[in-house]
Amino acid sequence: MITELLAALKAIPRLVDAIERLGEVGTNMVAQKRKDEKDEAVNDIIATAIARRKQRMSGDKTQRISGDSGEESGGDGGSHSNT
Repeated sequence: MITELLAALKAIPRLVDAIERLGEVGTNMVAQKRKDEKDEAVNDIIATAIARRKQRMSGDKTQRISGDSGEESGGDGGSHSNT
């Protein structure tokens, strides 16, 4: 009986190590899942941005820059001399 008790006591450190390793595996699995979810969210954002850009670009190929009315300038090209 004493030898069985000593054998059980001798196994306790190995059991503790195994439990700690299981905890580490669980932590790593949760961290990997979080990382995968973040990566998927980033990929979705990138895909949406690309799709929007393609949609804008496939519209009117000659879209005007914001503020450009398409009218000719009545000015003299920025020169302020009256000569």
